Amino acid sequence: METGKSVSLLKDRVLRFMQGRKQRIVLGLSGYIICAAAIAGIMYALSLGNSAWISHDAGRFHEMARMIVEGMRPYVDYIDPKPPLLFFSVSVMDLAAPAGTIDTAVMTVLNLLCACLIWKLGEEDYGFLAGYTAGFLFLVASVFTEGYFLFSEQFAILFLLLSLVAARRHAWVWAGVCVGLAIGYKQYALVAILPLLYFMWASGDKRYYRFLIPVAVVIIVMFAALFAAYGSETGWSGIYYTFGVMPEYISGKVTPFPTYAPDSPLSFAANAMASVAVVLPTLVFAIASLIRRGLRTPFEIVLGLFLVLLLGTLLIRQYLHYWILLLPFLVLFACREFADDKNGNPGEVSKI
Repeated sequence: METGKSVSLLKDRVLRFMQGRKQRIVLGLSGYIICAAAIAGIMYALSLGNSAWISHDAGRFHEMARMIVEGMRPYVDYIDPKPPLLFFSVSVMDLAAPAGTIDTAVMTVLNLLCACLIWKLGEEDYGFLAGYTAGFLFLVASVFTEGYFLFSEQFAILFLLLSLVAARRHAWVWAGVCVGLAIGYKQYALVAILPLLYFMWASGDKRYYRFLIPVAVVIIVMFAALFAAYGSETGWSGIYYTFGVMPEYISGKVTPFPTYAPDSPLSFAANAMASVAVVLPTLVFAIASLIRRGLRTPFEIVLGLFLVLLLGTLLIRQYLHYWILLLPFLVLFACREFADDKNGNPGEVSKI
């Protein structure tokens, strides 16, 4: 009997503790950190063993960073078709520690920040449990999309999520700045402009310049800095290898660096199916939720637009790490099925 009373007493104390928001946040963050640290440790061990999980992209990023650190010209002395902010961020990483040694740590921090932002977005509409599980699912699912090794996508998705948080508060200038910064890490972040313009319109704010001008300013400043620091050849080359090269990159005809394009419809289908299989549980639950509940608010339509537009990147390349761009939106839809009941309507969302 004493044992039963002790268990009951412990259960009551735990439930009372969990009722406090601060306590939930502390426990939730602890869970995230423990999960991410455990995964990061495994990924780091794999990298030491020259595992196939290691990112080949990371080698090119560090090579470009080495060129920058040694005073050579990016996009001229070495070429890689990514935006400038990525390479200069990796340069800072390599100045702080030997090249590659802190990649996993930096990516883990980025994934943690993204998980927290997903948690915040999910909790605002669906409650604590739905938001928290969405962030947790992102942390775990990102393992299978190589999310703990150095890719540009993690940087981009962090700023896209920040732009969504800003847009929810109608802070359109900050949303534009964040989208511009996301583009500075991954060109595909350009697709974020359309969903956020729709959200402005749905929110009744037609001052689109408040969003578009900051996006343009960030991009212009980014390339103006290249012109100022390295001259016109580097500046124009940077613009070309960020935006102008995209048609050639999509066709697989870019030759200065390794690239990929399926050689037949069959190989395209096989690669696409293999890519889908990696995130199949998350994808299935997200699709089931979309079929069951649809898109019920303007913000859910925004999330849906992000999904559709970013899904198009998989038509270009069936790389696993492209899925990390989709994961935040997939996990939010998958986990909204755990939404708090409001007014007797299970899973009712706030009308944002």
